[in-house]
Amino acid sequence: MTNSVTPRFSFDQISKLLSLHYQCQGELKALESYSDQNLRLTTGSGQFIVKIANSSEPLIELAMQNSAMCHLTSQHIAVPHVIANQQGQLATEIVDQHGNKYCLRLLSYLSGDFYCDGQVTEQSTELWASLGDFVATLDLSCSDFEHPGAYRYLEWDLAQGYRVCQAKKHLLPPTQQKIVEHFLQLYQSQTVHLLGELAQGVIHNDVNDHNILIDDKTSPTAITGLIDFGDMVHSHIINNLAIACAYAIMNRQQPITVMKHIIASYHGVKPLTSTEMSVIYSLVTLRLCTTVCNSALAIAQQPDNQYLSVSVQPAWQLLELFAETNTYAVQCQISEACQQPLEQGHHKAEIIAYRQQHLGKTLSLSYQQPLKIVRGQGAYLFDERGQAYLDMVNNVCHVGHCHPKVVAAGQAQMAKLNTNTRYLHDNLVNYSQKLLATMPKELSVCMFVNSGSEANELAFRLAKNYTSSSQLLVVDGAYHGNTAACIDASPYKFDGPGGEGEKSHVHKVELPDPYRGKYVGNTQENAQAYANSVADVIASLASKNLSPSAFICESLQGVAGQIIMPDGYLSQVYQMVRAAGGVCIADEVQVGFGRVGSHMWAFETQGVIPDIVTLGKPIGNGHPMACVITTPAIAEAFVTGMEYFNTFGGNPVSCAIGLAVLETIEQEQLQQKALTTGQYLRDQLRQLQQQFNLIGDVRGLGLFIGVEMVEDPLTKTPATEQTAWLIEHFKRHFILMSTEGPFYNILKIKPPLAFNSTDADKFIAVLRQGLITLNNE
Repeated sequence: MTNSVTPRFSFDQISKLLSLHYQCQGELKALESYSDQNLRLTTGSGQFIVKIANSSEPLIELAMQNSAMCHLTSQHIAVPHVIANQQGQLATEIVDQHGNKYCLRLLSYLSGDFYCDGQVTEQSTELWASLGDFVATLDLSCSDFEHPGAYRYLEWDLAQGYRVCQAKKHLLPPTQQKIVEHFLQLYQSQTVHLLGELAQGVIHNDVNDHNILIDDKTSPTAITGLIDFGDMVHSHIINNLAIACAYAIMNRQQPITVMKHIIASYHGVKPLTSTEMSVIYSLVTLRLCTTVCNSALAIAQQPDNQYLSVSVQPAWQLLELFAETNTYAVQCQISEACQQPLEQGHHKAEIIAYRQQHLGKTLSLSYQQPLKIVRGQGAYLFDERGQAYLDMVNNVCHVGHCHPKVVAAGQAQMAKLNTNTRYLHDNLVNYSQKLLATMPKELSVCMFVNSGSEANELAFRLAKNYTSSSQLLVVDGAYHGNTAACIDASPYKFDGPGGEGEKSHVHKVELPDPYRGKYVGNTQENAQAYANSVADVIASLASKNLSPSAFICESLQGVAGQIIMPDGYLSQVYQMVRAAGGVCIADEVQVGFGRVGSHMWAFETQGVIPDIVTLGKPIGNGHPMACVITTPAIAEAFVTGMEYFNTFGGNPVSCAIGLAVLETIEQEQLQQKALTTGQYLRDQLRQLQQQFNLIGDVRGLGLFIGVEMVEDPLTKTPATEQTAWLIEHFKRHFILMSTEGPFYNILKIKPPLAFNSTDADKFIAVLRQGLITLNNE
């Protein structure tokens, strides 16, 4: 490979060359250039641009630039054109005193001011529309242009952007590297699989504010020309628009608005496909990432050069802003700006009718007018019209709907292998190690399944084998799953509609509810009083020569009413159960993985170590997986000669996803965020409680919160109808809420941990409005 040598010809040498090969002379002025030598030539007949390419510039690429400018000039696009030398050639070979060869070209001069020098304001809508028109016209004019020199590798080609950023992101400081990784994950999970659908062709590839000309420096309204074809390449055509947008939105207060003007105008000239609309925002952010990553090496080599850091600051400002911006919401805004309806699929009425005829009759739907949800991101869900809804109840998509790291992990492993645990695979070991590291050391054996119901049923089997008993102690109002064994263990089900009541081997203990229960308040005495209910059941069993197999309890009560048990309750109960020969099962299916904020696992808030822990729901962020974790002794007792095999439990894809969830919790400090955001939200709720008697109780840990609505704070009469009205009120204001508890009078709050204080403020404002309305009725 030829080493690159930047040309450094003197003005006198260049003047002689121009006179010899072009028969022109005049005044020369040096222009800025990255690796070439560029000058402006002023003669009696006008101005020209002199370009001397660096020594490594391939001739075929220079020929491509020349051909492209000629082609676009013939299409009446305002670009420079190449002037032939005395021999009729578009490039002239010259040699310096060291024998290095270069190509000299003479180009026509485009008059005008550069976009970067114009007084562009937040009201420059005509200019942005003109930019969109210009890029679209440029792409249309290039649609029939071909040249072998365009098929090349270029670091500034957005088709190479992902690998360029992956190779250079290590040069960035950790906080900035994290931002870039966020967008690379989004690109990998949401864009890569669509690249094959994007049209390709030769593009300019560098429509930036230093290369485009405007009509007026003071009040620019139109793009008048384009220069510099050095980055021209065969790539995805949509990249040209993405690059133009990336530069135009820098230093703008409303970058999304600017982008929409440009894209809508482009679409009016050269209609975009639905795929192009869906990827354009991702490509804009990739261009910004490419900019900062390509600049990182220069900054690392010259750390004291403040200009280098300042020059990429606008890109960083955009990336920081966009890191807090919902990608799908932007996509919807772009489609709306282009007056393109989103693909809505089947009408809601058709889906409802089909469900009623062909799906199980017991499937329920939320809300009087059901929602059709088509996308999710972060703490938001989107309907078929692109309307965003703040999701306050989904504790399954724990780290945020469609988290790019989790999605990418699943995609990558699914593309390699998915099989069962009868084969050795690293993912099973890697994930188990990471998961067990979060548990007390006594809990050191994992058994993987596919749902919380499966996990609890397996826990019952483990307990039975270990204790040789089938007697099960359950908390009144609890829910543990939908299998037969789990229904039998769930008073919420067997005492509810269609239930068959308590089976002979199942024994209910009193719900330790410090607000509505028999013993009010979070005190040690009340913890003991509720624990006595367990002692009574154990005594009753003993009188019949029976002993407990297991006591199962959600570490925080969910369907029973978002209840926080009195401190010390579980420690006292665990002592009683173990003394009677039983084991203690902590059901963490709803409340685990850092949701409580203060601890990774909710059982830790009670200061206990269970014998068996069951995990589900958030473990896979929406991917169906679950786990049972127990002690070596209990696991050993399950070895009876009968194999336990689960076809999908612990498969490589599930383990890759589970590992990504744990890493995301750690890397994004979601447990700490649950603690601080949850405390902030409860503080706001308690302020409302002081103003509205409808709020009887505010309780919770982290982002597991219950708000109990009552008609009277003294009688605690459940405000069931008012709570149902509030649920519909929230929906009208694009917030998804649900109720809990035997009277359906408790607002349950358990959002994805991507939920933040801004979301909390939105929720509080809508709740306040609803409470005012109810107060006035």
